[in-house]
Amino acid sequence: MAHMKLEYKSAALTRGVSLEIFLPTDGWGAEVPFPYRTLYFLPGYSGDSDEIYTYLSMRRQSDLKGVAVVIVNGDNSFYVDHPQRNMNYSTFVGKEVVEMTRKLLPLSHKREDTYLAGVSMGGYGTLLNGMRYADTFGRIAAMSPAIDTYEVHENQPDAGFSIELLDNIFGSREEFLAGDTNLTKTYLDAFEKKELMPEVYVTCGRQDRLVYEQDKRFAEELQKAGVPIVYQESDGDHETDFWEGKMDAVFSFLTGIPEGSRNKIVLP
Repeated sequence: MAHMKLEYKSAALTRGVSLEIFLPTDGWGAEVPFPYRTLYFLPGYSGDSDEIYTYLSMRRQSDLKGVAVVIVNGDNSFYVDHPQRNMNYSTFVGKEVVEMTRKLLPLSHKREDTYLAGVSMGGYGTLLNGMRYADTFGRIAAMSPAIDTYEVHENQPDAGFSIELLDNIFGSREEFLAGDTNLTKTYLDAFEKKELMPEVYVTCGRQDRLVYEQDKRFAEELQKAGVPIVYQESDGDHETDFWEGKMDAVFSFLTGIPEGSRNKIVLP
């Protein structure tokens, strides 16, 4: 396994940025497809790339599943564009980071080898940008995604999302619901119009006080309409322990490896 930090000047964000990258050089007895399949991973609100790879087994899953992992920093942006501030996080995630890493590293350029995933705010960013850039990402996985952050604030005012913050990001609740930022509407509309869509996996803990009800409702509405989506729930809260417990499931879905079949590292 190779681990590196990539720093460069981002045109989308007009400042220097840092990416954490894992490359599966060992394979642990399994053949590693080359050029590498790649997962771009989005941290949650108040989280960053260091926190993600410290608490979640990115290195382990990279080696076990034979997939490169690129972790970005979302800076509490919800991964949307703010062109008036030169802070275009959707463009950064869906276009610039993919193009930059493909230019510098031996990564596959194929849609079926390119994935997007994230937790909480990063789960929202995954569902949003997975659809916006469906021609880039073949499969996406959202863990405990904040489908509707306005609803999170209404139900849990102490969750850290003020109305002023959300309006600053999305404009207003009305604008949030009217645009493609309304994920339920976006996915239903895209399916009805037979637009290109990524394969989707969503998981959430039943004790998640922030997003369980809206995640379950999102999955049920899509499934009722016939939208192909894999939804899994199990016991757990909005916490790193729950997300760590889902790492094999997430990486297995993205790479097409049967869940549980490649989740142990046996030292020679």
